[in-house]
Parts: sequence; structure tokens; C-alpha cells
Amino acid sequence: MIAQRAAALGRDLVGPRYVWSTIRRFAWPDVAPSLDRPEEHGLSPEAFTVRTADGVDIRGWVLAPGAAGAAGAPGAPEAVVILCHGRNANKSRLLHHMALLHRAGFAAVAFDFRGCGTSDPPRRRWYNSMWEPLRDLEAVARLVEGRFGARPVALFGLSFGGNMAIAHAGTTGRCYAALILDSTPLIRWGDMLTTVLAREREGARAPRLRALCDRLAMAFIVVFTRADALYRHAQRSATQLRDTPLLLILGEREAFFDPEASARFVERYYAGPARVWRVARGRHLTNHIVAAAAYEREVVSFLRDALTRKEAP
Repeated sequence: MIAQRAAALGRDLVGPRYVWSTIRRFAWPDVAPSLDRPEEHGLSPEAFTVRTADGVDIRGWVLAPGAAGAAGAPGAPEAVVILCHGRNANKSRLLHHMALLHRAGFAAVAFDFRGCGTSDPPRRRWYNSMWEPLRDLEAVARLVEGRFGARPVALFGLSFGGNMAIAHAGTTGRCYAALILDSTPLIRWGDMLTTVLAREREGARAPRLRALCDRLAMAFIVVFTRADALYRHAQRSATQLRDTPLLLILGEREAFFDPEASARFVERYYAGPARVWRVARGRHLTNHIVAAAAYEREVVSFLRDALTRKEAP
């Protein structure tokens, strides 16, 4: 992928070309390839297209009870779960999660953020790329309301998708039944980039000049993506989620960011009931692979407990 080639190039370069390659990697997402197809998981989701408030077409899948791969007879789902993929990914990375939810009798909705997969590219490529996906999630949430009516709705975000989910959930006036975040860096974008770039500088040529170039690139990225404003928005959103149970899933071998920082964010800002599940041997976005049975058990039981809590008088 472009980001990987840019990272490899950056190990041997410093100066303007390196600064640009770093900005290109982190300021907006790449169009990642689709790794899996629904039929490979025994699924036949219904495709949909929805238009955002700023006129971008977002494409996704709905997998409801009664479709291929579902257990039991057709009927209304117990709840609907909206899945949000990570940065530089697309909805094909969510097929395992869609199948998991489907087996449990939930409807699963996955979509491509703008500029990813089959969704349209953003209208402005240079500015606000950390905020615009919130419009995509809002459009999908409206579609779910129209399709499933008063059914309970939960959000399930992976990595950057989790950042979008928590920033969205408490700022729309909706009451989500549950929120699940997997491998989500609930930290400032600049702090995460500092860790990533410092690791990449190890053994690099001209480390002091490289560090200066990293600081310049990071300053540009944070300003033009409005990342700090999004972090504050997520803080405010978390304080409003008193009635939404949260499950935060963190791998014990997470290396992309400090997982304890995400746990501290939840402890400090999340107003509702929250649980942190640390997956032994789990790395970034591999928790559902290294602990497949436990992962399915934890996610399904958490959702069912949240639904029971929502229905209680």
C-alpha cells in the first residue's frame, strides 16, 4: 500500500520529501484493498447506498436475520449493531464481526467511510479528514432508524472506527443500547504519532534531522485534520453516555498505542457503566483472532446484558 511504501522510503530519507511522505501517510486514508468477500464467510448481505449531509455517497452492507448465514427463521432482530472499520481499511475487514453478530441473532450493518472501499472520496482531501467520517456514521445511523424503526441500536468500532463511534454516540441526541470499542486509541492523535514516529526513527539516518522533520509533519497533520478538536469532542461525548454501557477491548501486546492511556480515558471521562477486557496475546486488531471463542462469548454476552438493562424499568 501507499502508506507502507512511504514508510519504507522514509527510513532512508530526511528533508521535504520525507515530511511530505509522512503527511501523506497520516493526514487522510488510503483506499485499502478488500481482503474478503461475504460469500467466503457464508453471508449474503444486502448492499445499500446512503448520501451524507454534505453530498457524499456512502456504501455498505446490511445483514439481517433471515439472510444467508443466519441462524433461525426470518424475523425482527434482537438489536442492530453498526460496525465502524479502522483507518486505511474498509468494510471487508468487518466480515468476521458481521458473521459473529449474525450467529447471535443481531442485525449487522457495515459501511465504508468516505475515501475507503467503495464509498465516494471526500470532497476536500486536504482538511478536516478526522471529522468528516462522523457525517458518514450519522447518515448510516439515519438509514438504520428508517430500516429497523425502534429496534435497539449498538455501535461497534475498531481502532479509528472506535474513535468515530465514541465521538458520535453522545452528541446526536440518540440513546444507543451499547458501545464496543476494540483496539481504539483514546488518546490525542499527536501523542500517538509521536510514539509511532519515534519507533520508526530507531536506527534511521540523521536521527536529529529526522526528529525535526517528524515534528514539522506532525504539527501539520494535527492542525489540518483538526485532531485535537476531535479529541475534545470525544471527551464531551463520553461524559454524556450515562445510559450506554461500554466494553473496551484491549490487547495485552498492543504496540500501536499505549492501551493503558485508553483505559484511563474511559475511567476519567466515560459517564456510563464501562468494562475493560484485556486480551492475552492480543495485538492491534487481532483480538478476535487470537481469542476467537472468548471474543465471541464476551461480545455477545455484553450486548445481551446491555439489552436486558435497557429493557428494565
